[in-house]
Amino acid sequence: MVQIPTHKVAHGGAQPLSPAETSRVTTTETFAHPTPLPIASSPVALIDNFGSPTLSFAVSLGARGVPLHFYGSGAGRWSRYSSRRATCPPVEDADRFLPWLRRRIRSGEIRRVAPTTDLIAFYVSMLREDFAPEVRRTIPPLPELERALIKTRFGAACARAGQAVPVTEAPDDAAAGVATAQRLGFPLMMKPKSHLVVGDERGRVLNDLRELREYYRPYEISPGRESLAERYPELLWPLLQKYVPSARTRVFSVTGYKDPDGGIIAACLSCKRRQWPPDTGISTSQVSAADARILSRGLETADKLVSCGIFELELLESGTELLAIDLNPRAFGFIDLDIARGNDLPWLWFESTLRPLTADAPFTAGQPLTVTPAAVIECRLPIPYTISRCINALLGVRSADEIEADVVNATRVIPMLGHWNDPLPLLLANLRQLRHPGSLIRPYVAAAAAQRRRNRQAQSNTGRQQAVEQAREGRNQPGA
Repeated sequence: MVQIPTHKVAHGGAQPLSPAETSRVTTTETFAHPTPLPIASSPVALIDNFGSPTLSFAVSLGARGVPLHFYGSGAGRWSRYSSRRATCPPVEDADRFLPWLRRRIRSGEIRRVAPTTDLIAFYVSMLREDFAPEVRRTIPPLPELERALIKTRFGAACARAGQAVPVTEAPDDAAAGVATAQRLGFPLMMKPKSHLVVGDERGRVLNDLRELREYYRPYEISPGRESLAERYPELLWPLLQKYVPSARTRVFSVTGYKDPDGGIIAACLSCKRRQWPPDTGISTSQVSAADARILSRGLETADKLVSCGIFELELLESGTELLAIDLNPRAFGFIDLDIARGNDLPWLWFESTLRPLTADAPFTAGQPLTVTPAAVIECRLPIPYTISRCINALLGVRSADEIEADVVNATRVIPMLGHWNDPLPLLLANLRQLRHPGSLIRPYVAAAAAQRRRNRQAQSNTGRQQAVEQAREGRNQPGA
């Protein structure tokens, strides 16, 4: 069974438990009341930015008295829990940041680095041998990070693990891209193999050969990552993936924490209901879910691919299949949803850097898994979510998640970006999303307009079909 620090795997909220379950919960709750830990002498470095994982780490650890050292400029440096602020090179500039981080680790100034982004987790893995043994054990080796962050390697690893993935190919020139597209058929997802070299490029849906010829070309190298492009030249070209329509509403996230000695000791299941940009973006609405089949399958795969640390495995439900599409070996954007459900992943990560964590019965592949339904919690990114609702209302369309018959209404909504008990970072991080309102709004307008065209086409097809059926019935009437 999967162990959760405060309750069984569930939508959220405590539920009546059996005596056996009560025993397991009591054991795992000792994580919150252990033998006194050397917290005051165990600072955590947060490489500051405006992301929700950084703000979540600040509140989770800061509220427990962990010294937090913020490096760089971002919303987090204004946190009430910040105990030190310092400068650092831009994280995006690998050629400057990586040597800076190496010096700070070797000098002993930095002992722990919160894994809040792909780049930070990657850098820390590259410098894994420079950390103290008790911290090193919680850092995935570099080949494991590469396997998670480079989608072609992730797909190959899933195949070896027996996990299905969408049909994916990675042609490395324009002519091969055309041939691949003609063989796979449209629509196709075009997206980066990894964000390590190309930054925040999200990809797009290609609907025909004209669009493929226009967009299928090498990505531009993000400034400061030239050395990474030399290390991974294959990442300059995108990949092509067969589009699965259910990706709009049926992407499930299996999230949790794995101790290198204790195994998977915390896990949750949730579903991405809305995203920005549509089809290719980050979650703006993540809803807790309870499905033992999906959770069990996801944990079985994650257990094979992840050796330690916080993880998020994305599974796309397509009919009866579960297709793995992404693996984040670090904190993720809606981590507060896990915290709200009793799995304080930042705190588990911190504890694991001090001593091994164990549970009475960590997840073991092949064992039955019980999921207890409970009240639904939604973790929402307020500004993009509100913009999406307004645009859909103006254009008279409903989003994909509203159309589904089994849509579930949340009984509790929590913010995805920041915390009310640390208000200044919350305010700054959310307002920053409005720096470029056009780029925030345009994808939603295009998606709503496309949805309206599809609705009109469907209505037209339905009208023609009804006319044909009426004509057929008329010919079959007596005396016709």
